[in-house]
Amino acid sequence: MAALDLGMFTNGATDPEGTNFEVRAALNTITANFRKNRLYPGLAELVEIATTLEAILNNRNMYTSRLPRKLTGVDLEKKTLTFESVPASPEMVEQLFLLIEQLLPLIKTATDEGIAMFDFIIQNLTADIVGILPVYRDEGYALIPDQRSNLIHVLRYEMSLYTSEGDNYRALKTYELEPREMVVGKDAPEDIKLALVNEHREMPNPATYYLATDLDFPFEETILPIAKRKLMRLLVS
Repeated sequence: MAALDLGMFTNGATDPEGTNFEVRAALNTITANFRKNRLYPGLAELVEIATTLEAILNNRNMYTSRLPRKLTGVDLEKKTLTFESVPASPEMVEQLFLLIEQLLPLIKTATDEGIAMFDFIIQNLTADIVGILPVYRDEGYALIPDQRSNLIHVLRYEMSLYTSEGDNYRALKTYELEPREMVVGKDAPEDIKLALVNEHREMPNPATYYLATDLDFPFEETILPIAKRKLMRLLVS
């Protein structure tokens, strides 16, 4: 089953019945994954699509005043529809808005389910500082246990600042180093940090965080992406 994306709605102007079926099937797949505790990438898809479709509906009058033009797609960054300067059918564009009105409540319901699951997990995921926290925290390590594979994943992170359309944003980049086996009485977070300092001398006292939960959820689809978001919150707080 194809992932849920905004291109489905662009096609919906010409094939509303097919698009309706396709979107509902994608939503069923996402919610089925939620019930298997697999939160990503489904939740990210839902949040992006729901916010974009809401923005489009809120600016409905702006689009109808620009007709007739040919609908070509969706601008993800600006959350707007895109058109060509050629004649278009007002009926097709109206059909698109009707399709959005029909499907957006279903998308928002699925989104709310995913967000509730996200909130539960992040509340049950602890974030502890390992050793002494330095003043400079824009680079460092995150240690994230995977209970199912009995491994501690070691992520090196870097926080960066970028500007878009006059606004400043922070972005978190991570890449994984070699994971460490979880052994009772061995390789405590402090030991792993010390080993990292010895292996990577360019950071003599790196900011290091241990993000863990007792929840038995899939690591790649749930624990890891939520741990990254919790780390981001810590770094910008």
